[in-house]
Amino acid sequence: MISSPTSRPARQHARNRALAWVSAITLGAGAASAVGAVAVVASLPGTTSAMSSTAAGTTTSGTTGSQLQAGKAPTTTNIPPVATSGAS
Repeated sequence: MISSPTSRPARQHARNRALAWVSAITLGAGAASAVGAVAVVASLPGTTSAMSSTAAGTTTSGTTGSQLQAGKAPTTTNIPPVATSGAS
């Protein structure tokens, strides 16, 4: 059996130092991710921001979020469609 030139306590100490370094890097990355997530959430518009109208209806904002309200239906006409081909 080949013996190691370093003692068992020295190897254990080196292993613990390496694990502590990896743990510190992981903790730092996790903290940076949390800070980034807070920044993204803070930059999102709130639920009380103004919204534009759409063809299907009008949107409104309230304290519970956006709600789509029914709009006026389009009127029907008896105008025939126009031919768009170059046949004429």
